[in-house]
Amino acid sequence: MNLPKLIRKKLGEILVEEGLLKEEQIQEALQKQKAGGGLLGEVLVRLNYVSEIDIARAIAKQFGLPYIDATKYNISRDALALVTAEIMAENQFVVLDKLGKTLLLAVSGVLNGEVFERLETTSGCRLFIYVSTATSVKEALKKIAPKAPAKTGV
Repeated sequence: MNLPKLIRKKLGEILVEEGLLKEEQIQEALQKQKAGGGLLGEVLVRLNYVSEIDIARAIAKQFGLPYIDATKYNISRDALALVTAEIMAENQFVVLDKLGKTLLLAVSGVLNGEVFERLETTSGCRLFIYVSTATSVKEALKKIAPKAPAKTGV
């Protein structure tokens, strides 16, 4: 899998560096996150401080991964045969394509290494991961599996 082992900067630091937020806004969001739970990105979007796309791009930068709008990708049926819609919905990702021995995924939310390691093992493919927004992943999932349970949250 191509996930970096070290994360150099925190999400909030990246958003401040990009000029999207002030440090005070990050601190307010962290307090709300501590009180109510959830992911920092979700809290920032709920507060209308940044957009979902801003969060996805910052996460992409944080992990050194490319950003993609999952709704704009023509999803391959071969790739879909490798993983169930339920697993994708539960883990906030969508399989986009299978190119040789590489499986392309668009993810939102927290990256679950255990799920991705199992996916690599069962598919026999290496994973190439793109970051997308939660809304884009949900919309892509609706197109391929309209009855799949969608996980709530941003």
